[in-house]
Amino acid sequence: MDRVDLRPERVGVVIIGIDTSSSLTSIAAIDEAGDVVLSAEHEDARRHAEVIGPMLADLVAAVDRSAVQAIACGVGPGPYTGLRVGIASAIAIGAAWDVPVHGLCSLDALAAQVLSEQPGSGAQVASDARRQELYWAEYDSSGERVAGPRVRPVADVDEGIVRGAASGVWVARRVLALMRAGASVAHVDVPLDVHGGDTGATEAALRGTFLLPPRPLYLRRPDAMVPRHLRAPS
Repeated sequence: MDRVDLRPERVGVVIIGIDTSSSLTSIAAIDEAGDVVLSAEHEDARRHAEVIGPMLADLVAAVDRSAVQAIACGVGPGPYTGLRVGIASAIAIGAAWDVPVHGLCSLDALAAQVLSEQPGSGAQVASDARRQELYWAEYDSSGERVAGPRVRPVADVDEGIVRGAASGVWVARRVLALMRAGASVAHVDVPLDVHGGDTGATEAALRGTFLLPPRPLYLRRPDAMVPRHLRAPS
């Protein structure tokens, strides 16, 4: 079921947040204090592309675009198709409004929400990676990622891990905090781990990196591959 909070008057916002890294399609807009002024969510792993358009149309009609400083999007890790829907939408709005688009590891947003509700200590968070696996990362009490993101078997994670989905609200809030702290956007090409053999390639590439370009983090190579005889010569 959708959860929508749209004020009828046009409102000034600082950052629009989008995340489609899980079965949840989530968008939001926050003001300078980080308060939510617009939000909408829809839970369906197969309908990201169908639902995000109407959700964003309502948001675009309600905000004062001259006040928007940036678009923030969760870049995963997440499934191939749904993840690209949110990132492409963020890039399109950023281009139309001539504002920067910042990517954020979606697990960073989930951790920010968890730590806001359980302050004082670090946290391990995870989201569904299917195939009896989880996307996993660990954070210190300030919300900085100290391990991950990685793909881990469900049976290998700690019992106290928090499983959930990132929201547009916390993508926007985390990016706002990083922007105010003067974080720069990393320019990294993230190698993909082979499915079934997570070597930590993505974790190594993103160590110490928080603001990202709007490019998807998959962590693992897709199952469907171009047949060897059709590949371009290297």
